[in-house]
Amino acid sequence: MQADPPAVRPALTIAKFDKALHDRSAFSCGFAPIDHFLKSSLSDQTKAGMVAAWIATAGADPAVLGFYTLSALAVRSDLGPKAWQRTRVPDVPVIYIRAVAVRHDLQGKGLGTALVIDAMRRCLDIAEQMGAAAIVLDVLEDDHFDRRWRFYQDLGFRALGDPKNPTRVFIPIADVQATLGG
Repeated sequence: MQADPPAVRPALTIAKFDKALHDRSAFSCGFAPIDHFLKSSLSDQTKAGMVAAWIATAGADPAVLGFYTLSALAVRSDLGPKAWQRTRVPDVPVIYIRAVAVRHDLQGKGLGTALVIDAMRRCLDIAEQMGAAAIVLDVLEDDHFDRRWRFYQDLGFRALGDPKNPTRVFIPIADVQATLGG
């Protein structure tokens, strides 16, 4: 008896969001505000220059499997590492990952990691062009918070130490450069 050949998976593509090319209609990550953002607000926010988004799809299928968004942000220099405090500036420029989401049925299969690594590589390029000290994100607080917190810690993120936002984490651009190169 001969075994069936392994299933061939279509290649994963992560591309800049294009409303005409990316089918968001069936996407659900299991958290309604993120689903709503992708389906109802993303187009307007990208058009207004508030965020830039990258979408994961497989092969020629336009269905969104996951996505992330990036935007600019400044954080107080008294937060984060001591090196920020020594700069003697009130705010430090960072790149903010506003959202990372994976379709519910694909969670836990590596797509989230692929999206964050892609975002980190993109952030290295951005930081080279405009200057940014770190990548910052807010860990979503829900029933899966502990799992998400560990996920980001495993990728090198650590607590920013913002008493007003204790779920905000960061990773210095220098650490990303050392790990991923550029």
